[in-house]
Amino acid sequence: MSNLMNEGTLKVINEAVITIPGLMSFAEVNKESGLVLATKEIDKAIEVSITEKIHRLKIHIILLNGVNIKDVATEVQIRVKYELEKLSNFTNSYYVDVVVDALAK
Repeated sequence: MSNLMNEGTLKVINEAVITIPGLMSFAEVNKESGLVLATKEIDKAIEVSITEKIHRLKIHIILLNGVNIKDVATEVQIRVKYELEKLSNFTNSYYVDVVVDALAK
């Protein structure tokens, strides 16, 4: 786990995202089978890469069927970016990519 992804940071991301309407859960993708599983373990749903002061996160999620995918993904990006920048006292830049791995029925 990188320095960015400590337990406190994961908690901040989780709290920013779980209240978004239309979000069912975070997603874990089994790389071997390609199977998408709902998970509460946020560290399995986030990929991180860091270069100098730029932190790039890829967050995998599962949405409820019938929601506006673009609106929910944009809300995840905005909330996570803001909360992480606030946590770092606005000294780091964050790029947040959201991957919708599945729609739940």
